Amino acid sequence: MTMIKLAAFDLDGTVADTLADLAQAMNFALTEQNLPTYPVDDYRQLVGNGVDKLIQDAMAGAYTPEGAAQVKADFQRFYAEHCLDFTDAYPGMGELLEKLHEDGVITAVISNKPNQFVPLILQKLYPEHEFAYASGQQPDIPRKPDPTALEKLLTFCGVEKDEALYVGDSNVDVVFAHNAGVKVCGVSWGFRGKKELEEAGADYLVDTAEALYDVIRTI
Repeated sequence: MTMIKLAAFDLDGTVADTLADLAQAMNFALTEQNLPTYPVDDYRQLVGNGVDKLIQDAMAGAYTPEGAAQVKADFQRFYAEHCLDFTDAYPGMGELLEKLHEDGVITAVISNKPNQFVPLILQKLYPEHEFAYASGQQPDIPRKPDPTALEKLLTFCGVEKDEALYVGDSNVDVVFAHNAGVKVCGVSWGFRGKKELEEAGADYLVDTAEALYDVIRTI
């Protein structure tokens, strides 16, 4: 048995329920360009691959590079002011992070969300917890599922691949971790659900934060 020394988390749909705020911001940006909007639930499939892919998919047949640039500017302006309107922590996650801290497990966040929003959300939802590393999408690091960000994190923390676990809610997260040679635990409470995680080949699958803690401490 290898003791897990590093638990790295996805953000949206894993430690933070951000769906309503993402939907609100994107629908605002689409409306500004007189484009059709989407019900909140539709964004479960649209988000997860970074803001540029979100915009491309949301604009659908109306996509142009120029239009996308304007939608992105409107989205980021609105989201910067409203990213915490409805966003909340998932049940039990605060307690989980505290227990991991007490156990000496390093915690980190790697997200495809624009980098500037990651610390804002974490500070609001988990003000008492200090992540060793928290990063969103950055120009010099390819977005998930490219493994670069996770490989850099392992080096930064001085942790071997078999001493780490990545936790996420989508097939992107599963592929991301496996591309880096790291085991992954899927969480069914996120945006995509259990079926997608099973089909993607998640090594573990949990329904609660308590079950996630058990996985981290026993594998």
